[in-house]
Amino acid sequence: MEEQKSGKRKYRKYDAVFKSDAVSQLKSGRSAKELSQLLGVSESLLYKWKNESTGGRNREQSEEIKRLRRKLKEIEEENVILKKALSIFSRSD
Repeated sequence: MEEQKSGKRKYRKYDAVFKSDAVSQLKSGRSAKELSQLLGVSESLLYKWKNESTGGRNREQSEEIKRLRRKLKEIEEENVILKKALSIFSRSD
């Protein structure tokens, strides 16, 4: 009897606790190869979860960096204007 292929691949779903435990073990120094064999997931999936766990913090930091760069640019432009104004007003006629 032949099995019919439905064409759809079935993916396992892992809950957040399982993922966070796996990531914490990976960060604590266990090898990805060892963990993948122990937990029954691929090494690439472990690294994906690890990157996702730090992704929010990286996004927040990059947004903060963008905001600070915009503010720095504003202040530098104001500084240029003030230097020009100072040179104009400090001329003695």
